[in-house]
Amino acid sequence: MKIIAENRQARFNYFLHDTFEAGLSLQGWEVKSARAGNATITESFIHLELSSGKIWLKNAYFAPYQNGVVAEQDTRRNRQLLLHKAEIAKIAKACMVKGNTCVPLKIYWTDGGLLKISIAVATGKNLVDKKQTIKKRDIAREAARALAARK
Repeated sequence: MKIIAENRQARFNYFLHDTFEAGLSLQGWEVKSARAGNATITESFIHLELSSGKIWLKNAYFAPYQNGVVAEQDTRRNRQLLLHKAEIAKIAKACMVKGNTCVPLKIYWTDGGLLKISIAVATGKNLVDKKQTIKKRDIAREAARALAARK
């Protein structure tokens, strides 16, 4: 598994509950750009269309592919996520609960050569929770340094 893009802020800003693996509906130049490692999902979000039963990845950035026709490449277009109907229903039901949302976590290549995106149903953290996360991370870092110093 080769990670193309990762949303590290999602783990800091949200409590992650259920994670799902989805396919991405991409154009040819987007696949080539992703293969080169030129994709970003830090500012992207997941949009649920309940009327049509589709889930979209919005505001994800795929850099223009240099060897293609640059004029026809929309770098921030909406991309459909490919999931089973039961998974879409489960995500929609979880996101209906007040305070829950769906966030993209990472885009990666599978061992079989498929481009996948990992998404999660999440609840937002408040300022106190974020400070506790920082505190736990600092304590773990100090413990690792102490163990390294003893060796």
